[in-house]
Amino acid sequence: MGVLATFAAALLALQADDLDAAPPAGQDRPDPAPAAPPTGPPPFVWTEAAKAAGIDFVTECGEPGKPRLIDQVGTGLAWFDYDGDGWLDLYCANGSTLAGWQGTEPNLRRPRLYRNLGDGTFADVTEKAGLLSANWGVGPAVGDIDNDGDADLYVACVGPNLLYRNNGDGTFSEEAAGKPVAFPGVTPGAAFGDLDLDGDLDLYVSAYLKFDLANPPKAYGRKVRDLDVSLAPNDHPGAPDRYFQNDGKGGFTESTKRSGFLVNEEEHGFTTIFTDLDGDDLPDLFVANDRTPNLLYRSRKLGLVEEVAEQSGVAVSTIGKPQACMGVAVADLNDDLLPDLFVTNFQGETNAAYVSNGDGTWDDKFKEFEKGGSSRVFVGWGAVFADFECDGDEDLLVINGHVNPQLETEVPQHYQYLQRPLLYRADPPAEGPRRWTECAEACGLPLAERRPGRGAAIADYDEDGDLDVALSDVDGPIRLLRNDTPRAGGFLKVKVEGVAPINRDGYGARVTIEAGGRRQSRFVIDNSSYLCHSDSRAHFGLGAAAQVDRITVQWPGGRQEIFDGPLAADRTVVIRYGDGIVAERRGAATTAISPPIKPSKMVQ
Repeated sequence: MGVLATFAAALLALQADDLDAAPPAGQDRPDPAPAAPPTGPPPFVWTEAAKAAGIDFVTECGEPGKPRLIDQVGTGLAWFDYDGDGWLDLYCANGSTLAGWQGTEPNLRRPRLYRNLGDGTFADVTEKAGLLSANWGVGPAVGDIDNDGDADLYVACVGPNLLYRNNGDGTFSEEAAGKPVAFPGVTPGAAFGDLDLDGDLDLYVSAYLKFDLANPPKAYGRKVRDLDVSLAPNDHPGAPDRYFQNDGKGGFTESTKRSGFLVNEEEHGFTTIFTDLDGDDLPDLFVANDRTPNLLYRSRKLGLVEEVAEQSGVAVSTIGKPQACMGVAVADLNDDLLPDLFVTNFQGETNAAYVSNGDGTWDDKFKEFEKGGSSRVFVGWGAVFADFECDGDEDLLVINGHVNPQLETEVPQHYQYLQRPLLYRADPPAEGPRRWTECAEACGLPLAERRPGRGAAIADYDEDGDLDVALSDVDGPIRLLRNDTPRAGGFLKVKVEGVAPINRDGYGARVTIEAGGRRQSRFVIDNSSYLCHSDSRAHFGLGAAAQVDRITVQWPGGRQEIFDGPLAADRTVVIRYGDGIVAERRGAATTAISPPIKPSKMVQ
């Protein structure tokens, strides 16, 4: 590298370090207003439905001024059918305070489990279900840990973590207490996946920082432009993540070192993704880290991994600098049947779109998403790919919010604590790279409202065929944005069910459909966005296609089952490993298919 190039890279790195600095003279204020108000119909129509639906939970995370990092992490959400009635229910993690964690004052905050009643409303069943915990809950993970057909729940926490086994009668039993899986640190993220392909779900938990409860970090430990704010992530030592292997009955044994995971790493871990990233039919694991290099664990053989993020191109920015990575969204952006990773970052950085090259490496192609770098003034958290209008192209929703509330009172105001989302609408396909248009402001309220955003979890909670979104803010009400956008076409949802040797949830499967001369793929995973679990059914918008010509399920380990059409649109199909299409759901009614529709072709 030449002297000038080296100097330029160093200068950019120094500028990026001072992420709270005032913008240079002449630079636009953060999130500047558009030159003219949007005209014409909004590209997407969203209705705030939480109050009408009976969801009245208000999150509280840490102390109001956010004096320490643990106060800023926020809380996540999970959509899952806990009672097996066919309707997705919503779990909302709770927070606490340092004093509550230390036990010097009671933690009055409690999580919420809202049961979907099937008519657009929800009932609070938290206490009845046995989930009324006083732990400082942050990031839920959902998976059937014992393959009994019931969804179990793990809650990563600040403090001891929780593992709830579903009893199958609408209640849960907590089983982590006193066991290694409780992992009592600052561990915001967790994900289930079958690393060793033995048919049961293993668990990876990300650790954020080392924290001495008896001697906590100083509150408001630094100043930014005369504002008292918290210490930054790099002012704290990181902490090693942990991997737990399932014993086949829902019990877990700590197996971090034995499986090849790093035991001495000190990254600041957030969101974790389990899926086959390089197309070798073995599960891999990606961890988004805050201001420390990301981790990519590639399976080198069954059940054993090696860390390869740096050589794969996903560890640091394009100038070789670790970024403040929080959330992760997964999609196939270049139609090569391999997962690509969208990662949200801090202000002063752009988000990253790691697109696979098909050889185990990725290139950051975020410039295909936006022109002009508007994301640099936002702090990104949750991110989800979803075909919100059912036109056959996945859109991208990114949730933003700063970490320092003091910014809202600064005069002059350099950056905003309350920030609006970014919504990238996929442009119609054309020659050349795929492009997106950012349109959140054009959607108007409630989507464009400025909030201290964190989590985003998508689900078709009302079973009308389009995807809705639940949002969590720091110290604010849970928002439920019902998608009322006029559909551009039909839809198909695919629910996969594993049978030994495949885990019951089918985590690690890839579902591909062909319709109208186009191919689309979705990846069945546990956790994504930012500390959230979304509807794990694969959702496809069909656009102008009247039917589906083919469904291909690639199961964990590589076996493919192919179902040739024509297959009718506007329904959910249930595909069980080895049995075929065993049920379908249209609206509120689920019907068993007997005999099941067998695959047209199976590929080992």
